[in-house]
Amino acid sequence: MTNEENLQWASSILGVEFDKAAKDVTRVFFTPTTEKLLFLDDELFVASPCPSDVPLPLERESNTPSGSAPSDSQDISLPLPNGEGRGEASYLGIPYSCIIDKYWELFYDGNTPVMSNRDTLTYELANVMKHICGFDRQLLAEVIPCYDGFPVAEKMKCIDSALSGKRTQMPKRLREVLEALHRQQLVTGNQTAMDELDDVLAQNELFYYDRIPKSVMVRGVKDSIDAAGHTLAMPVITSICPAIGARATGVMLVVHGKPNTLNLISYIAGDFASGKGQMDDVVKAWMGEDIAMAEMYNQQWEEWRDKYKASRNKKELPVEPKLPKVWITLNNTTANLAESLSNVQGRHAFSFTPEADVVSMKWKSSVSDFSTMLRQAYDASSYDREARSVDAVNVHIKRLMWNVVMCGTPDALYRVVDNYTDGFQSRIAVARTPDNTFAPLDDDPATLTDLQKERIEQVSHLLPLMNGTIVLPKLEARGRRWLEDIRLETMKNDDRTMARQRFRICVTAQRMTCCLMLVAVCAKLIEHHGVNGSEKRLKQDPTLWMKMVEKMQTDGFLDMFDIIADSLIDNAMYFFRERIENAVKAQNYTPDVSNNSGNRSRKGKNDNIYSRLPEEFSFTEAHTHSVAVKGATVTQNATQQMLKNWQKQCLVTLLDNGNYRKIN
Repeated sequence: MTNEENLQWASSILGVEFDKAAKDVTRVFFTPTTEKLLFLDDELFVASPCPSDVPLPLERESNTPSGSAPSDSQDISLPLPNGEGRGEASYLGIPYSCIIDKYWELFYDGNTPVMSNRDTLTYELANVMKHICGFDRQLLAEVIPCYDGFPVAEKMKCIDSALSGKRTQMPKRLREVLEALHRQQLVTGNQTAMDELDDVLAQNELFYYDRIPKSVMVRGVKDSIDAAGHTLAMPVITSICPAIGARATGVMLVVHGKPNTLNLISYIAGDFASGKGQMDDVVKAWMGEDIAMAEMYNQQWEEWRDKYKASRNKKELPVEPKLPKVWITLNNTTANLAESLSNVQGRHAFSFTPEADVVSMKWKSSVSDFSTMLRQAYDASSYDREARSVDAVNVHIKRLMWNVVMCGTPDALYRVVDNYTDGFQSRIAVARTPDNTFAPLDDDPATLTDLQKERIEQVSHLLPLMNGTIVLPKLEARGRRWLEDIRLETMKNDDRTMARQRFRICVTAQRMTCCLMLVAVCAKLIEHHGVNGSEKRLKQDPTLWMKMVEKMQTDGFLDMFDIIADSLIDNAMYFFRERIENAVKAQNYTPDVSNNSGNRSRKGKNDNIYSRLPEEFSFTEAHTHSVAVKGATVTQNATQQMLKNWQKQCLVTLLDNGNYRKIN
């Protein structure tokens, strides 16, 4: 309500004459919790029985200001909290209405949805609230208002669409809302509420760790996660899988009918002091043998360098050795890096950097070369580099096999991935460290013990003994099912960005799951035969590991595929959605014109909307796509004007049924 309407309402409640000369709110009023009220009208708390699949008919209207009572013409829904007593439904003692009000306050300046954006923002709110409503459709129907006259049936479509999505960690916005409420409880001194919120936020960071099946937590994997900390479970898995794939360099996995090596590129993103450094020792433990060999090769190169300097004025100079160093530093020029990759003798190279800015700051304008090399490494395609100078580096690699792990801040991630339409971004497996901004310091921080390091090294030692191509039909079927689930989900919301991401994420997740299966095979062999006995058996029977890995297609590992894939697509959307969509909207982007009429070029947002629409479409469809492309502030008048312009430009024609058709 307006300021004057508020004053009129307060005056009528208090039974005093409205002061027309008043310019501000001179009478302060508030509504306390139901437990504090002296008088309650029992009729307000009578909930009519209704089927479980039908939302309650009573809704809290959006035009009722926070802290004010509803007018006579408004109904208010006050469901029972946790089935005890009477009052508004709450989460950890905080009314859901307060949580929703805080959401609009933090992210929309307190503005609630209106007719032009209520469907989009209601869906967005449902996506957030479902995590603290137990994914309960009925509870969501009760706590989410029908904003600006939103029909209940339409609201339920938004809620159902949100519930059909993948279950992931608590969204960043919800976490920020709960942290803001936590600070409020700190001011009021509500220690119980603070403790409960602390527990919820801490439990949220264990979301993925709690979902990992016990059968996956084998020797090597469990040691790695324990060494880094359980809240870093997914960053650890995303870090060690490229190392495992590099060690098992002879293994080829058939995905969608195409065999390829276990090539993986990962990035561990997080703010400074968020735990990214925990990856260092774990990754180095997996690559310990290759690091030791690299140190030996570096010593040989230093010896050659000393000889070269000593004999510089002589006719015969020592020939520079071609050292098959697998552990390759990224703090180098692209030319030297390419030369090192050509010397690995058909094996996997591996690079790790705890600071991703090494890539962006060292190479600067050469980041595009780095991107090209990694894109080709992901597909194990050929890589050629020619130079005119005899002394310059010339490289010809038939199959570029190079696994890379980078750790850095989100800011550094955006400097490394500076192009969102060339496919580099979709080839990177991104993991996110937990937000520990307000987390208390751990009294007993996790560290890599000697025993954990030894167990990791034992498993890593056996991986190079595996050679051959494997087909995992159950894993392939699970991957196809996941792809179909995402396809259906994105079709409902016309989410083209997520729909495109799912293809390579499925391939990456299958490769990562296969890496964990290989570790499980090694762990099982070591458990029964010891390290030396396992090595002997793998050499005597080169197909033994294949038979064992096929048996590893258990429910646990198949569920692990879902966990990995869900995590990857969640983080891809978290970090890149807006940037991808902005890149696609850019004027210099060349789109697929299969849905366009004629050879029309796309120059702006209206052209992007045009390409998204089917051959025949309604005004509602045009407005929905306008909101998706331009944002929630698009009015229906703006959409109508856009359609008029298209008619003038002979792009569409108005049909008798009120729909529009593109003119071919």
